[in-house]
Formats: sequence, C-alpha cells, structure tokens
Amino acid sequence: MEIRQIRDITIIDYDHKSYLGIACDSCGGIGYKEHDLVKASPQLTAYHTGKVVLAELMSMGFTPFILADGLAVEMNDTGRQLIEGFNEVLSKLSFNVHLTGSTEENIKTVQTSMGVTCIGFCSKDKLKFKRTKTGDICLLVGLPMVGNEVLQNPDKILDIDDFEKLFLCDYINEMLPIGSRGIECELNDLLKDNKLKFEYESSISIDLKKSGGPSTSCLVTLRMENLGIIKGIIKKPINVIGSFL
Repeated sequence: MEIRQIRDITIIDYDHKSYLGIACDSCGGIGYKEHDLVKASPQLTAYHTGKVVLAELMSMGFTPFILADGLAVEMNDTGRQLIEGFNEVLSKLSFNVHLTGSTEENIKTVQTSMGVTCIGFCSKDKLKFKRTKTGDICLLVGLPMVGNEVLQNPDKILDIDDFEKLFLCDYINEMLPIGSRGIECELNDLLKDNKLKFEYESSISIDLKKSGGPSTSCLVTLRMENLGIIKGIIKKPINVIGSFL
C-alpha cells in the first residue's frame, strides 16, 4: 500500500479505483479560557478549525466522511461548545460526515486547544493535482484573513458551503486553500508541481505573503472562459492573480 504526502494531504493508494486522504490541523489560544489570546466563542473556533481540514480535502477532490477531534479541554463546558461548532460546520454540507473525538478529563486546562483530523475518499480520476496547464488563469477566491479579522469580515471569507460549491464545479482544474504560509508560497508549490511559470497581474493590491488563517481564501486555476461560472456561484471577492506560462 503506497502512502505519500501531497501538499497538506496524506494520500493512501486504497485500491485500483480510489484514494484515501487524511488532513490534519490544530488550533490553540482562541476561545474564552483564561489564557486565550484571541477571545472568540468555542463554537466559532471549532467551526473554522473543522472547516480547514474539510476544505483541504475537498480542494483536492476528496469527499470527507470522518471528522475526528482531539480536544485538550474538559467536556463540560468548553468541550460541548466546541462539539457544537463542529456539528454546525458539518450541517452545512450536502453529504454526511461522522464526528468522533476525545476530551481532557484528568488535567485542568487554562487555554483552549485542539487537533482535528479529517478522512475522505477520492476516485483516482477526480484527484485535483497536476491539472493546471499553460494558458490557465489563477484566481484568489475570498481574502486571506487571520485572528479577529475573520470575525469582522464574514462577507469576505470563504465558508464551508463556498468550498463545497467549488468542489462540485467541473470547470476547476486545481484548488489550494491559503494557509499560514500565504498566497505566494502556495502558488510556488502549484508552479513546481505543474512545472509552469507565472505572470502576475500588474495591478495586484493583495498582500501575497499574509497568512490565510483558517482557509479564508483559496487559489483556483481554470480557463479564462470559465471565470464567469465561478463568479456566478461564489458571492465573495474574486481576484485574478495572473496566468500560467
């Protein structure tokens, strides 16, 4: 059984027709506990942390079916509130994802922290990897935001249902959620994978190095003639970053 790492996803060659994909993320210091640096509800914290791993899998063509949380907090009451957030993000998907996990009941905790793992299946012919071609354009869908910016700009960030719409769109070649490394690093990985060069648009005003936080934006590659389709299904900021050479 072959196991390899592609970007943020561990991919297992499951059988002759399908891959098994595993995505992981962590979050700490965001909540209502004594030593949390960013004050936000546990429900919202879990919602966005769960969104990250779901989005990473869907962006490569995987359909998630299990979300596992490792909560470094007590069940009552922070753990229950985090679980509410996970259930909320899962409720927005059109397919079922099973939630499982664990809490910390032995040691008193003073800061909210967690790890999450998501598992999904993908048909081998649906894997969105090394599919970008010369002449494709690159879009930034949503805007990179982190910390309190995420709470203050819900109209500018991608939600989980936005990722599902992109996941279901047949006109997209590849998708890369923007993480803590920023747009430039994610784009460089895309160029390396596809052995392509890139020409940036001359009037870009977006910080290409800024952290994307909890997958608030995503790079999308496609043909120019299909740009209108994306604008028709996603009602968040869409910027053409450049084109592939």
